[in-house]
Amino acid sequence: MNLSEGIEKIRQFTSAASMAPALAFLESLSNQAQNKTFLDEVGSAQKYPDVFLDVLFFLNFILRKRLEVNGSYEKCLEKYQTLNQISSKRRTVGEEAKIKETLTDFILRVEKLFEQNDITDEGVFKELSRFIEENNIANLTENELTTVQMTSKATALLEPHFDKLREVYFGYEKLTDPLKRLISIADLILEESKRMAG
Repeated sequence: MNLSEGIEKIRQFTSAASMAPALAFLESLSNQAQNKTFLDEVGSAQKYPDVFLDVLFFLNFILRKRLEVNGSYEKCLEKYQTLNQISSKRRTVGEEAKIKETLTDFILRVEKLFEQNDITDEGVFKELSRFIEENNIANLTENELTTVQMTSKATALLEPHFDKLREVYFGYEKLTDPLKRLISIADLILEESKRMAG
């Protein structure tokens, strides 16, 4: 998807139901955004990007972290369901109950972050859609689009959303390693459970 098509997807945004096309466009930016470390810059300078394309890269940066966490989240759900199937056939033994409780806790924590992320994305797309309309940037060429500056009004309206996205990002960061460890522990417990059942 090229820049013009992606910007059209954002311009057409009206509600949570229409976020998928805009998010798919953001995801397609991943290779170009590989070396963007906006959050490090934000951390030291407290300054968010003010070039339209850099705003898109910033959003892509958050989205890639979400997708990474989502992979672990899906695995946790899978482990939880497997443990549930095992314990439905017999009494819970050993560490099964404890790991199920821990999995539930982490699943709920991730879901809370996803929910905050969705609400914030909705606010961001609303502001970006307004910016695209008000500044008529949908009619610019691909080349012109790469240099579009955000207006001070748009930047001010986006800043609270970016603050929230930054919080969400660091929430994902804090969960990344614990989720991986949790999956490894769940695998060990599942192996033990299967061995006992066998």
